[in-house]
Amino acid sequence: MRVLIEIEYNGNNFNGWQSQKNGLGVQNVLQDILSKLLQEDIKIVGSGRTDAGVHAICQKAHFDMNCNFDLKKLPLAVNFALPKCVRVLSAKQVDNNFNACTNAHKKTYLYKLFSRNIESPLKEGLYAHIPYPLDYENMVKASKLFLGVHNFKGFCSEGSSVKSFEREIYDLNIEQKNDEFWFYITGNGFLYNMVRRIVGALVEVGRHKISYEDIKLALNDYQHKHITKNMPACGLYLLNVEY
Repeated sequence: MRVLIEIEYNGNNFNGWQSQKNGLGVQNVLQDILSKLLQEDIKIVGSGRTDAGVHAICQKAHFDMNCNFDLKKLPLAVNFALPKCVRVLSAKQVDNNFNACTNAHKKTYLYKLFSRNIESPLKEGLYAHIPYPLDYENMVKASKLFLGVHNFKGFCSEGSSVKSFEREIYDLNIEQKNDEFWFYITGNGFLYNMVRRIVGALVEVGRHKISYEDIKLALNDYQHKHITKNMPACGLYLLNVEY
């Protein structure tokens, strides 16, 4: 039986989603506990990787199992053994040909930051802190430049081992709540650190450090790389994966 699970986690204590030899991945923890619970060797396939310190509101993953464990009871049973920073939200049977990674056609990320001169102990590890005022209208205007199909080589970090840097952004919305700014980005896929660099570019626009033309140039001439720094991982959340 192939099972699809939805997972929520705080990434502060993990070196990312993927299992690793020299660090703790969310995948490691889930596989170990599921294997003990189901008494068989469980291998989990996630919808994609999240980096160290990145959170997930709804990560999705699949695994195969041979036993007839009641899937309605699976989340509660797994959560009983999981650390509090990870929770399985749901479990359901899917077609045996389903693949949580390759069948994903749309992903949405949320990036949270707050803009004030003093840090917040209540937001530590969950938001990025920007100690400068930001021009919301400027950022919203610049965000429209990212919509559609572009070569995002200028908006990813070194180490992206991919065949193509072309991705499509379907939606990019920014919400302001007092001193908080929430960035919602939906696309067909994302390169290494792409979301964090897009947000970083928008923050620089909000600070009037770069212009719309700088962003256009980086999108049209990908050799004009890294017009902005990579934003901290703590503000990034995998919000949803659609199939």
